[in-house]
Amino acid sequence: MSLPTLPTIRPMTTTDMEQVRRIYALGIATRNATFETEVPAAEALHAKWIPAQRWVVELDGAVAGWAAMTPISARECYRGVGETSIYVDTALAGRGLGRQLLAHQVEAAFAGGFWTLQTSIFPENEASLALHRKVGFRDVGRRERIAQLDGIWRDTILLELRAPQ
Repeated sequence: MSLPTLPTIRPMTTTDMEQVRRIYALGIATRNATFETEVPAAEALHAKWIPAQRWVVELDGAVAGWAAMTPISARECYRGVGETSIYVDTALAGRGLGRQLLAHQVEAAFAGGFWTLQTSIFPENEASLALHRKVGFRDVGRRERIAQLDGIWRDTILLELRAPQ
């Protein structure tokens, strides 16, 4: 009898992009994860994500999820504020991979000098809201009719997490 493999979290590499984009496509298909309607090109993702803040979680040697962070502004005063994104393969939901990945992302971001992390989540995405709240994010507010997806106005919940002082 073999024991189940434990998940491992490591920095994202360029060789991960095919699987990262596949998992992103699964999130897009739910219509409750992002306003994106098509998976951006690998080059576009590399350009927008902070290099030292990109992670994958592996299970049985395969990428099972990813987390990345983008700066919220180019202004120097906001250099320590990042917007987080996290996606887990929908076939592997409910196994705790998202919690482990998000906790790692938070720890790495604070160790890397970030003082505020924020994210916007559709109110219908109850699992993601619960995950972020469990890790310590707090609701800042509801952004009503912030953008359209498939021609329909959608709200998001803005959450943030501050580094310990």
